[in-house]
Amino acid sequence: MKNWLNQHALAIDLVLQRLKSHWLNTLTICMVIGITATLPGLLFVGLDNLQDMSRSIKQDAQISAFLKPSVNANLIQRLINDVEALPQVKEVRYVPKEDAIKQLGAQFLQKDLLVDLPQNPLPDALFITLTDTQPTSVKPVQDLLQKRGEIEELVIDSVWIERLHSMLVLGKRIAIIFASLLGIAMITVISNTVRMQVLTHEAEIEVSRLIGATHSFIRRPFLYMGGAYGLGGGLIAIALLFMIVWNLRQPVQLLANNYQSNFQLVFHLFNVGGLMLLTTIAIGWIAAFIALTQKR
Repeated sequence: MKNWLNQHALAIDLVLQRLKSHWLNTLTICMVIGITATLPGLLFVGLDNLQDMSRSIKQDAQISAFLKPSVNANLIQRLINDVEALPQVKEVRYVPKEDAIKQLGAQFLQKDLLVDLPQNPLPDALFITLTDTQPTSVKPVQDLLQKRGEIEELVIDSVWIERLHSMLVLGKRIAIIFASLLGIAMITVISNTVRMQVLTHEAEIEVSRLIGATHSFIRRPFLYMGGAYGLGGGLIAIALLFMIVWNLRQPVQLLANNYQSNFQLVFHLFNVGGLMLLTTIAIGWIAAFIALTQKR
């Protein structure tokens, strides 16, 4: 075990020496990887913020349930208790028909416009606010209300929810495709760079083989080099994303304030940044492995 750790430590030390001796070339490659990774990273940051915004929209997903005229107060209270017990329900607001007609009359300039009506045409209503904007939250509540005999009509405000959910799903698919294409480009760049390093140290590799070095011992520094390129590029990408989000935060907040929203643009370092760093390191390792396979 100790011998195995020493071999890896020697490989890492060798890679650091090579990267330091060619620091300008290393910085250039890491910059190319970082800028390339920043482009899909911006898409994921935007989608991540849109998903957070969809959870905090003040005008939450709502179901309007209009009750039959014959329903008494006890049945209404029992229905409210059953609906509030659902985990998908955030709030249930009961509006009696007397309050509804008053609210409607307050919207007219002529206050006595509804006085001549023989009876109140509006029904009692329940306005049910859901916990989130996911379409899956609507169905359990809808199924319960449709089975209840107290309900005369059900209006589900879920069209915009489904559209928003579909847009987020489509955006994620586009971001993944875009990131995959750029990932292939990064693999090509890193693979060619590692292959050039292999050709540069070809004489050293041949000498190592003559003295009995194993294939894994020879290729280990180049695999670490590919991972180091990915690590450097990932750190640069995270720094660029942080600066971009920091520069856009104030204009986005001003725009949100104009729409009376407390939305703030954020960059989730551990979610988006951590995933990006792991991805670039994996891409660097895969690219180095491909270059060594071609050499072999």
